[in-house]
Amino acid sequence: MAMYDIRRTDLRDSVYASPYWITSGKVIGADVKDASVCFFSFPVAGRITVIHEVVFQVTTGFTAGTTGTIGSGTLATDLITTGGVLTNVDVDEYVLAADITLTTEGYYGPVTAHTSDWLTQVAAGSYTAPRFIVGAATTVPVVYAVITNAGAIAAGVGVLHMLISNIPGK
Repeated sequence: MAMYDIRRTDLRDSVYASPYWITSGKVIGADVKDASVCFFSFPVAGRITVIHEVVFQVTTGFTAGTTGTIGSGTLATDLITTGGVLTNVDVDEYVLAADITLTTEGYYGPVTAHTSDWLTQVAAGSYTAPRFIVGAATTVPVVYAVITNAGAIAAGVGVLHMLISNIPGK
């Protein structure tokens, strides 16, 4: 599936030791049908990023019937942009479609009723993927979404927020 790139490279790092929020570029519904929407990439080899929270914000409701999931994937290198290939690792790693009401403005995250892989890892206190992302210069890990609708997607805008911290060392 072709990729639509909305990463914000200005928010990849912080001088702060405590967790900090990163925000993706805007997902514009009319632009992303049948594309993998790349929110964030983690191209620093060996850097371990802890994902503390995942929140999708719908700022303008999407066309009726639109659904989306937030998962993990990879890019061959961090130079891949819109039109390039994003490879799926786990399409519903972070937030399942049942947890996001794309047609209604609001903030949505994973809930225990549907239990994404990330939420399972957090509840278990696990220190493995997808709670941790280990960066890589090739086969670069990414957080992305697949936004679908049987018909056209004429409306909708949203962003992904993640509360992260990087373990010192890389």
